[in-house]
Amino acid sequence: MKPNYILDLLSELNFTAIDFETANEKRASICSIGYAKVRKGEIVETDNILVKPHELRFSTINIDIHNITDELVSSQPEFCDLWPSIEPIFKDEILVAHNADFDISALTQTLDLYNLPHPNFKYICTHKLAQEAFEDLLDYRLKDIAKYFGLEFEHHNSQADAVVAAIIAITAIPRFPISTFQLHHQELTSSITKKGSLNSQSSFDIIYQDKRIEKNLLKPVLDVAEKDDIFYNQKLAFTGDLKSISRGEAAKIVQSKGADINTSISAKTNIVVVGSNAGPSKMAKIESLISSGKSIRLIYEEEFLTLINY
Repeated sequence: MKPNYILDLLSELNFTAIDFETANEKRASICSIGYAKVRKGEIVETDNILVKPHELRFSTINIDIHNITDELVSSQPEFCDLWPSIEPIFKDEILVAHNADFDISALTQTLDLYNLPHPNFKYICTHKLAQEAFEDLLDYRLKDIAKYFGLEFEHHNSQADAVVAAIIAITAIPRFPISTFQLHHQELTSSITKKGSLNSQSSFDIIYQDKRIEKNLLKPVLDVAEKDDIFYNQKLAFTGDLKSISRGEAAKIVQSKGADINTSISAKTNIVVVGSNAGPSKMAKIESLISSGKSIRLIYEEEFLTLINY
């Protein structure tokens, strides 16, 4: 996509907001696709498409989030069968998603699963946009922003989530100078960094907040955790600052779900919970391990809060 074409799309507010729900811990387990096509700043088309994952396995925690079950999708087409008809949603488009890293990785990993070529697209993260555009908000979860706009919606319904993301982008994009958007990057919002929560913490607290995890939390509790929980018997590490929950409290919750909490990243790490200001050395090590073929799932704060029902 040439810069002039991207500028035209941005200035005319032409884009498509997307949202994926997954069946289990694998990003390539898409079970629902939602989208909201926006042309000249107006939502002109929306839909919710159920998908049968290649591996028909639903985790209890995922069902609790979106209420989609294997029975609902068992007779639906797989992603590869849908792709010829839905590729135009993504091709040569600016895609918009809330916490876009999740949705874009779900898309690309699913395409890779079926050996399908990646379409040409750019994308925008509305979580980042909202933090810059609506500075008076304390939290930037999709449901918090929807409440700010006075919107009622069914959270984790793909179509509804895509519509809210579209409304955020329609409102926020005009507030930014074009120079904000990185036209030569796939993520147009890559230069925007997430801000800290506007709460009562002092700057001293924010900078020097205690990130230590008590020793008694560094051992999984496998006899009480549900074995199909996404965190069960998974080696998990934290990096960065969590805004909505302390690291100690987060550790207690995932320990109760059977997580094996580690204080460092290694080749055995399965999950990394990523907050703002993530440690550069940890992120570099994660990138190196993933490049070498290790499977490490990165879970950012909003998704993490959803997964632990916080």
